Amino acid sequence: MQSKLTIFFILIALLFVGVTQSFFVVDQRQQAILLFLGKPDGNENDPASFIKQPGLHFKIPFFHTVQLFDRRILSVDPQAAQVVIASASIREPKAPEPDDIEDDTETNAEDAAATDISMNGSMQNVSGEPIIVDTFARYKIIDPLQFLKTLRTVDQANSRLENILNDATRTVLGRTSLRDLLSPERTHVMASILKRVNNKTQEDQLGIEIVDVRIVRADLTSELRTSTVKRMKSELFERATETRAKGEERALEIRSTANKERDVLLAEAQRDSEIIRGEGDKEAIQIYAKAFNQDKDFYSFYRSTEAYTNALANPETTLVISPNSEFFKFFGKVD
Repeated sequence: MQSKLTIFFILIALLFVGVTQSFFVVDQRQQAILLFLGKPDGNENDPASFIKQPGLHFKIPFFHTVQLFDRRILSVDPQAAQVVIASASIREPKAPEPDDIEDDTETNAEDAAATDISMNGSMQNVSGEPIIVDTFARYKIIDPLQFLKTLRTVDQANSRLENILNDATRTVLGRTSLRDLLSPERTHVMASILKRVNNKTQEDQLGIEIVDVRIVRADLTSELRTSTVKRMKSELFERATETRAKGEERALEIRSTANKERDVLLAEAQRDSEIIRGEGDKEAIQIYAKAFNQDKDFYSFYRSTEAYTNALANPETTLVISPNSEFFKFFGKVD
């Protein structure tokens, strides 16, 4: 009786284990591939036959295995790396439209040669500048089976995408100047990187799609930062010197104009004063002449007293003059 009870419990346990191993749950944030002995359990041309959507699903224990993949948007963030950018932007040549293709092979050959010469000249005139660029990307798994075949795990996918993203970044930034990278053109630069990365993932059939690529920062290297600061100082000093020279030139012009106007005003004032003084002297002479004609003796006496006053105003003045001089004629004769 005891042995039968033991067997019964063993069967119950095996049944419980079998039931629990026969069902699996796919979360809303996941997608699953059902494999039978390591191969997709269904038609590979019909992914719906082996890719299980969220919900409860059945499997055969020990024969079926389940591979779960995240259906959310995942991220890959490579380490910041040094990238050489162009000193001047290089535009990629546009592909000719089918309607614009001519039958004249000679003309096409000449145009191709001219384009080649132009591109070679542009490439020779571009010098590289190293900067530190930090990027990140967002992607999602769109083909779980292809993802399982090529990458298998998210860690391997991130490692592969880091290499692809770095290569695409170096290629695009190698044709982009720092001015464009720090301007609204940055959006077109990131779009070009996104396009290159998606093309590479589709070419390698990785089963993923790049949703977004962003350039987090673009910093100058320490050497380039030092040279840039020196160049900025030199440019600012040159600009300040030019501004100072223009200011001094303008000040000299203003000063010259002011001096010229001052000289003109002084000359006109001197002229007017001489005219007024001349007119005053003329009028004084006329008054003196009129007074002289009225009483010559009194006028002579008045002029002599003025001379005495001017000559003897200072007590320390000493005059050595003959007593019979006309200067003392109004003092009487001296014996």
